[in-house]
Amino acid sequence: MNPLKVFLVDDHKLVRDGIRAMLLGNISFKVAGTAGNAEELFNQLNEVQPDICVVDIQLPGKNGVEISKQLKDQHPQIKILILTAMKDDAPVKQCRDIGVEGMISKDSGKETYLEALEALKAGRTFYAGQFTELLLKASQGKSDKMAMLSEREIDFIKAFSRGLSHKEIADHLNISPRTVEVHKKNVMDKLQFRNDVDLVKFAIKEGLTSI
Repeated sequence: MNPLKVFLVDDHKLVRDGIRAMLLGNISFKVAGTAGNAEELFNQLNEVQPDICVVDIQLPGKNGVEISKQLKDQHPQIKILILTAMKDDAPVKQCRDIGVEGMISKDSGKETYLEALEALKAGRTFYAGQFTELLLKASQGKSDKMAMLSEREIDFIKAFSRGLSHKEIADHLNISPRTVEVHKKNVMDKLQFRNDVDLVKFAIKEGLTSI
């Protein structure tokens, strides 16, 4: 099995080189490209076609949150791991709501980086301990399953439970049909549902539809 392609986005070359060295020789992941800002990233994306983007949250120009939103809108199949030295809960919640799969502290050790990448590879989310606590605090009052979902995924469930087709959902949410398919796969994986009936039952239980 070929290693997953990882793209690094950080304005400090030393950080990019450090992560590249960390993954050197790893059979599961390889660094397929690097960039110091959003423009450099999006200029290379179509050629590199990475599986995972590792993005620093503080960048010149567009920051990591803005980059993540653009990635999710235009390349929803790409998984995102955010690196941050910030301790606020606002960026953490923003990233979760956008659909970012992972977030770790920028000064994490090699084991945490690899654990996060392995989680994303397996289709899971990975928010390191302190960020999980912030998300739990921000999600008080929500069920455990609802707390796992991004705002975009909840919008998808609402539209899906109304019986809209993928094309109708795409038009309604102003996204591509391909993004609709990605949202559905991510929702089914996160909630461990086996079929559409499970998803509609969940929507009814959580008050996302009046069916």
